[in-house]
Amino acid sequence: MALSALYLAQGLPSGLFAHALPVFWREAGVALGWIGALKLLALPWVLKALWAPKIDQSLQAGTAPGRWIGRLQVSATFLLLALALIGLVPAGLGVLLVVGLVLAINLLMATQDIVTDGLTVRWVPARWRGHANTLQVAGYKVGMLVGGALLLMVAQHLPLQLALTIPAVLLLALYLLVRRYRPMLQPLAEDSIDEAHQRAHFEASHSPFREGLAGFLRQPGIGFWLGLLACYKVADAMGSGMIRPMLTDGGWTSGDIGTFTLITTLAGLVGAALGGWLYQRLGGRRSLILAGLAQAVTMAAWALVAIHGAEGPRVYAIGLLEQLADGSSTVALFAVMMNLCRKDWAGTDFTLQASIQVVFAGLFGLAGGLVAQATGYAILLVVAGVLGVLVVITLALKSRKGHRPISR
Repeated sequence: MALSALYLAQGLPSGLFAHALPVFWREAGVALGWIGALKLLALPWVLKALWAPKIDQSLQAGTAPGRWIGRLQVSATFLLLALALIGLVPAGLGVLLVVGLVLAINLLMATQDIVTDGLTVRWVPARWRGHANTLQVAGYKVGMLVGGALLLMVAQHLPLQLALTIPAVLLLALYLLVRRYRPMLQPLAEDSIDEAHQRAHFEASHSPFREGLAGFLRQPGIGFWLGLLACYKVADAMGSGMIRPMLTDGGWTSGDIGTFTLITTLAGLVGAALGGWLYQRLGGRRSLILAGLAQAVTMAAWALVAIHGAEGPRVYAIGLLEQLADGSSTVALFAVMMNLCRKDWAGTDFTLQASIQVVFAGLFGLAGGLVAQATGYAILLVVAGVLGVLVVITLALKSRKGHRPISR
């Protein structure tokens, strides 16, 4: 429950920035290229691998994880309240202040993610990681639902500044809930069978960066895996950021989009459960192939909306299928990522992989916005789907040769 609450907390600001902010900016007349570049504000999620070894070292040296969580989530709460006072679409130089606050909040929550991912790898046995990642993705999606879709709906009835206080209050409430879980207040070293050995190892390490990151990169078959990791979600990264602007251009109001996001996110929760089931039954390789193919095909299907119009039944049919595929592919990907993590450097290893995935998602998202502005939504969505299929074909062919960790 504590881990689910932590992932839910991460989803609150992520939903605000990924789902609500693009709609508000498009309604304010912001160009598609700038909206596509919003993914670059997730820069801290890219760079967090640089300080992840220090976080792991701190935890192994005896710092209780709850201390880190408290500092990070309470600080993010106050910054969200500051964002509520300023507004999401201020005029003039106020936009720079909004950008700065978004970057700062992302910095805090990206660091919280290092702690949370490390706890998940340490506390969850390998045989349960498919189901554990279902809870992870479900918690995160619920947070995004509240911070994005519900916020869009509430903003139709309340002033935006007041609506923005909701994710801030919930973020604080989730921290108060998590801190009641006793292991969060205890040093991780107390649970270790060989506490003295681990403590000596981490204190003797003069370069946690070298020990943490370089050690991960020395693992067999890691080059192929990192290349796949970077491109696996290319269809989603290029296309998803343009879906809501496309609906806005198609005449949908922010309230309509909020309702749509609410319903399709629930489908994403079902998709997360399906992804966990696929991983437990089929293993990493086959679940990645099936879920990745579904993600690519459903993203390309959005081109039908761009060509034939944003009628409700068409939009909902494609949106529901696409979110089912997104939830499944994300859970399968995260479960395989966890299997590569070393116990002593769990936060670092998972963070490094997540950072690689995020940086390429940002680059693909930026490219998606530029392609959409130059050629239109339809061509972008077809291109995104085709690239996604090519990545899955590469995975299917190369992984047959036994590349770790996706050879089964």
